[in-house]
Amino acid sequence: MGKSTLGRALAQQLGWPLLDLDLEFCARIAVIGDYIAAHGYGAYRAANLALAQEMAAKPVGPQVFVTPSGFLAAAPETEDYQQARALIWGGYGMVLLPSLDIDLACRIVVARQLTRGFGFEAESESEKFRTRFARYRAEGDALVLSTAAPGAMAAAVIAATGLGKT
Repeated sequence: MGKSTLGRALAQQLGWPLLDLDLEFCARIAVIGDYIAAHGYGAYRAANLALAQEMAAKPVGPQVFVTPSGFLAAAPETEDYQQARALIWGGYGMVLLPSLDIDLACRIVVARQLTRGFGFEAESESEKFRTRFARYRAEGDALVLSTAAPGAMAAAVIAATGLGKT
């Protein structure tokens, strides 16, 4: 299960709207892999951040906001990172990994990414995941390790965090 799948399950169980940045990017701008191939990764990050800022500027109350795996992948001292961090600072951030074993986690995540229709390639996705693995482990308010079914994982996250309680 990936971020988008868990996000949908959380949104459904909490009764909150879901904002999935990857899906919004594809719907509003272009298929991610095609955009990166045409404009480069730096242009994608800039367009992705601008879209996230636009989406976040329209407050809708509590929501599940799913960001791409690379959203906080820039170096922490960069303006790019600072702007991305500012967007999610006020919320509760979770990092979702299938395992702390980098080889197992990489196989699972890359296999899932290749089925999403974003035009990704196995070698580059594997390299990207391995490069970011330590950062993934360090980000967020909570590290969620699971390959459980989406509904069960969402229920466990809600119970563990108290999300949705007034």
